[in-house]
Amino acid sequence: IEAEPAKGIIRYALSDRTFIDKGWTMLPTEKVVRKMNVYRMRPAHPEFDWFEHNKNKRLMTYDTGERLAEFDDNGRGRWYYRSGRLALDYYDAEETNAQQRFVIYSSGEPDERGRTHPITILATFDYLGNGIVFDHAGKIRLKYNQTEGVVLDRGIGPVSHWKWHTLNDPPVLQQVMIDTQMAHKDPEILKLGPAADSKVRPDNEEMLAIEFDNFIKEKSKKLSQKFKPFQIKMKALKINEHFSLKVLDQATIYLIFRDGTTNLKLNIGMILDHQEIVDTDTAEVGEVSNSLERFPARTDSLAGLQRSVAYAQRYERQRTERERRLRPPEPCASADHLTAAASPPLRPPLRTAPTRSTTSAGYCYCRKPSNNLYYNTRLL
Repeated sequence: IEAEPAKGIIRYALSDRTFIDKGWTMLPTEKVVRKMNVYRMRPAHPEFDWFEHNKNKRLMTYDTGERLAEFDDNGRGRWYYRSGRLALDYYDAEETNAQQRFVIYSSGEPDERGRTHPITILATFDYLGNGIVFDHAGKIRLKYNQTEGVVLDRGIGPVSHWKWHTLNDPPVLQQVMIDTQMAHKDPEILKLGPAADSKVRPDNEEMLAIEFDNFIKEKSKKLSQKFKPFQIKMKALKINEHFSLKVLDQATIYLIFRDGTTNLKLNIGMILDHQEIVDTDTAEVGEVSNSLERFPARTDSLAGLQRSVAYAQRYERQRTERERRLRPPEPCASADHLTAAASPPLRPPLRTAPTRSTTSAGYCYCRKPSNNLYYNTRLL
């Protein structure tokens, strides 16, 4: 028989329902997600690769002499604003199957209202069919992956969702448990527990064989599925004062750069190879997944991009809070307030007419008795 704990001591048990009800024990969150296949993507027109065709030039300049573009030996490179700031970076991505990535940066110039913004990323596109566009405050305006996309900025058009094809239809739903543990465990809590077992547990070969067999069956079924691309309504948006984006279909996505007489145009559209599945991904039902929104980031490169977006969001929150403090709320002259000020009270106070005993000498005896009531309609 276990001894009763001393007064002031609580004996905690992970399986005790009492501590779950008190909120001391956090259960994993259940969530239903979609499982999607990730296919091989290839450039729509590799023969028109602008960076590959111009890499031998090493350097291109504006008509006024400022640096416009730099090229690397491997066909990657960078574009620059006239101010010398980096405008576009085209490099080899670190993630598996992503191949290359385009990153567009803000110019740092004041906007039409004269406000300055921090240098941040405005858009990213990779060779796996992912794309995302932000505003200067780090808010998503448009994003897509190799299956679907969504418009969130009402300045572009109504909030809308589109699909490129039907390869991931009908959706494969599965229930998962979201870990609610702290990302960085408190070292003081870790000291209270036993030493962690560093031994690697052997894999269950039988379970691995079953999972592999199911994967092969599912993959063969998907590869035999008919590929039916959709026609979508064109999406056109201005990324900033120099960059713009035009989405016609999955294979035709134009990224345009203009500055005076300088006009550069890239087709960053991709062609999906429905005969080659390279990975699987999960996304919440109704959400358009994107590698840049996944935490923690898979690579240091993605982590750096996420920090840039987070800094822009934090900067905008601080600016909004500062403006709110410097500008106290002004009175609102709405129609409702004007009507309320001009209207008399609904029930003015009741008053009685003076009695004969209190009547002055000039009182008119032809009036009705004083027990009659009348409303005082004076403005109070």
